[in-house]
Amino acid sequence: MHADLSFLYGVVALQAGLIDSQQFTQFIDACAAWEERRDGSFLDLLVARAWIKASDRAHLDYLVQRKLEQHAGSARASLATVAHEVEHSVTLLRHDTIRRSLAVPPKAESSALSVTGVPPVFKSKDRYVMDSLHATGGIGQVWLAHDGQMGRNVALKELRPEQADNAVLCARFLREAHITGQLEHPGIVPVYELARRPETGQPFYTMRFVRGRTLSDAATAYHEKRQTGQANSLEFSTLLNAFAVVCKTLAYAHSRGVIHRDLKGENVIVGDFGEVVVLDWGLAKLVGQVDEEIETPVRMDYHPLGHAALTMQGDTLGTPAYMAPEQAAGRLGSIDQRTDVYGLGAMLYQVLTGRSPFGGATVEEVLGKVASEEPIAPQQFWTEVPLTLQAACLRAMAKKPTERFASANDLAREVEQWQEVQRKKAEDALRVSQALYHSLVESIPLWVWRKDLDSRFTFVSKGLSEGVGLRPEDMIGKTDHDFFPSLADKIRRDDIHVIKTGETLRLTEERMADEKVPRFVEVIKIPVRDSNDEIVGTQGVLWDVTAWKRTEEALRESEGLYHSLVETIPIYVWRKDAQGRFTFANGWFCKALRKTREELMSKTDFDLFSAELAEKYRRDDAYVLKTGETLRVTETHPTGHLVQVIKIAIYDARRHIVGTQGIYWDLTSWNSTQEESHVNQEQP
Repeated sequence: MHADLSFLYGVVALQAGLIDSQQFTQFIDACAAWEERRDGSFLDLLVARAWIKASDRAHLDYLVQRKLEQHAGSARASLATVAHEVEHSVTLLRHDTIRRSLAVPPKAESSALSVTGVPPVFKSKDRYVMDSLHATGGIGQVWLAHDGQMGRNVALKELRPEQADNAVLCARFLREAHITGQLEHPGIVPVYELARRPETGQPFYTMRFVRGRTLSDAATAYHEKRQTGQANSLEFSTLLNAFAVVCKTLAYAHSRGVIHRDLKGENVIVGDFGEVVVLDWGLAKLVGQVDEEIETPVRMDYHPLGHAALTMQGDTLGTPAYMAPEQAAGRLGSIDQRTDVYGLGAMLYQVLTGRSPFGGATVEEVLGKVASEEPIAPQQFWTEVPLTLQAACLRAMAKKPTERFASANDLAREVEQWQEVQRKKAEDALRVSQALYHSLVESIPLWVWRKDLDSRFTFVSKGLSEGVGLRPEDMIGKTDHDFFPSLADKIRRDDIHVIKTGETLRLTEERMADEKVPRFVEVIKIPVRDSNDEIVGTQGVLWDVTAWKRTEEALRESEGLYHSLVETIPIYVWRKDAQGRFTFANGWFCKALRKTREELMSKTDFDLFSAELAEKYRRDDAYVLKTGETLRVTETHPTGHLVQVIKIAIYDARRHIVGTQGIYWDLTSWNSTQEESHVNQEQP
């Protein structure tokens, strides 16, 4: 084994996290010593010095052989791809053979990413102070930490303690840090630093901490509100906007030769201030490169359904409910950017329905459905899912990659085009609505206005502007103080009441017109709300009700005269509704029946008289109600007295008969009075 090959073993061990940078420096001396003696196996030397575990020996040999296969068995060509990894240690090299191994021609700049390199041990123990554990995944965990050096909060990601000694997962973790750090896009969280803990040597990296919620949580919350009738169209539009950003972020990653392979709503953060960030690039694949450590057979045991949304490692990579069929089948060589397009389609499915596209009792069952079953159409869960978006979702999730959208950008355009069509429809509907509104307010004899929160006019009708002798544009931006100074403070108090309470205010006010003649106005004020249901102003309507008020006053005067009359003269008066229930009775009528007025209200003749007499009264009422004619009869009252009865129809404002009014007086008493008068006149 020559120097190039032995040195390649050390570099790969460093890259895989099997040794640290300090051990790598010691390894250089050991490599040179072994090159001089060449006694025994070089791997035996690494194990003997306890730099690698015996259980890691076969794995390290496997990684080196895969590296050699990629470069036609050339150790020097393999080293050329990783030489910059150990530039920090070159000054420590003491042997020409090692220097020659690293003597490779300079590389041309390329858009392809590099996933090699291991960070040095971080020297300061006090820079990062752990605040709280923010999230835990299958292999890693994220802390909210404070960076004392920069004075900011950061997200610090590291391997879970029980996974810290797993060389494969460590290599994957470093790979994730490198890929995330080299993908510079607003939709990808920036990495600040990749380092190792000084006390344990375990790698970690820090990145911007984005406050918000996952796209999965946002979609679930929207559909929960939708089912209770509390959601609005803006929330759905916000979800679609976030999804389009995710698509464009993936399109950028694809342009850099990176496939995410674990797309799901839980790996997207929708920030509190509009940020949309794609996280967790731990399963990312570099196009055209073989991922040795990823293709090592390390499989998860199958878990109950509750774990179907967790990322799986090993031959089957990804999250079962969201992975493409080629992932579910473990065909890693078939994975390309269309695999991510499928994941985006599954994410859109959750946006449209609030649920994942597949479910089952076990992960194995879910994987089986992914491979062989079509997802249930989103409209089966929400009948109002737009057909265009449903079609885009199902196309993105086609079983065959060739039937999916060719790129993430194509899927984003499909969603954005639908949104643009909806926006234009909404604008057209708004124009029609505004035209109808203005035609209405300009055709009715009312004063209509709108104001902002500071009571500045934002709209005035033609009737209002003419009423104050101005043009509408002369009133916009002004307040009531500019036009009604004596009333302005009272009007402002009313506006504030509506703004604070959100209630409708209705009142009738007496005001003084310019000609000093009292007039009455009816005023209604309501809150104006924006698309988020926030109050942004008030709308008012005013009309002159002077004539109505004068009619009302005349009616009250007439009713006063009426009641004073019926309560004074010795006649019996009552009113009934169309069902024969008493609605009024004067004092004489109540006294005759020995009932109070309250006791008579809503009663019928059947509650007061014999059945025979009540039936007779009912027939009389029915005749008046049907014909509208006045009924005059002379009959014997239950007291034995002869009475004169008159019944007339009662009409409402639309000339509909709504009841009857009756009066009667005692003819016997009347005749006796007349006879006594005649006798007195005949006496001398």
